[in-house]
Amino acid sequence: MRQNAYAKVNLILNVLGTLPNGYHEVRMLMQAISLCDVVEAELSEHILGPQDFAYGSRDLAYRAALLMAESFRPELICSALDEDGLEKAPGVRGVSVSIEKRIPAAAGLAGGSADAAAVMICLARLWGIFGLTEGAEGSPVDALIAGLCPLGAKLGSDVPFCIASQLGRPAAIASGTGTELEFVQPTDCAVTLYPSDLTLPDKTRAVYRELKEEDCSPVYDIDAFLSAKTLAEKRSLMGNHLQPAAERILERLGIKPDPYFTPETKASAPVPKDAVLCGAGPTYFSIGEEGPYRTIL
Repeated sequence: MRQNAYAKVNLILNVLGTLPNGYHEVRMLMQAISLCDVVEAELSEHILGPQDFAYGSRDLAYRAALLMAESFRPELICSALDEDGLEKAPGVRGVSVSIEKRIPAAAGLAGGSADAAAVMICLARLWGIFGLTEGAEGSPVDALIAGLCPLGAKLGSDVPFCIASQLGRPAAIASGTGTELEFVQPTDCAVTLYPSDLTLPDKTRAVYRELKEEDCSPVYDIDAFLSAKTLAEKRSLMGNHLQPAAERILERLGIKPDPYFTPETKASAPVPKDAVLCGAGPTYFSIGEEGPYRTIL
């Protein structure tokens, strides 16, 4: 079982306020792009555990496998090897998973969430959950999205969108904490990424802590973006409320935050003036007629 785990960009990211539970309310336009990891899963005699994943027990893909087993096949949960090779972590009997990484880690592109989503979809197919079996005709994809997305939300706010994008819903307006999805017509364009080698500990929380009220104005108009006829018009309507906060953090770390200037540590090519930060960063992206990646249609 092979599944492409697509990266995503936030064409628009609005932060609307703070919810009673302390999380931030957002309204975003999310789009999957052709850059992807490749996740493979198969039934085997293996016991899947933290030792099989790059980040051990913290890896979202491992946590996704465990969550799927707890939810649908609890009889498969057993003892597995932990990161140190000791037999004391929970594992899943009878399945193996491998991940070919192509999406940069901690880049704001939802690579970890995409891998978790792909593991959930692969296991759903292998185990025949919601009637979705490998090669089945007329698979109930909508039922699978409805069944898996609430589970994915337990792992992270990007996971539900990643599930949907891998099942043929590549663009959505995400609201609430980012897990409430309204599927929309995807934007057809090329995407260029401007990555950074910079890694920030606890990056997303740090950026939200840095966020100021003035960073969240104006509210970017998603409806106007969707109805815009040209890419130039769409570029003018893009924006990310997290970008000023993230750039202040970069500046304190001694990295010039102005996306018009690109030091060698931040990107491999000059970043255009209208580039937008991917989520909490540090990757920037731009859209146009030409680029190494395409939006998924």
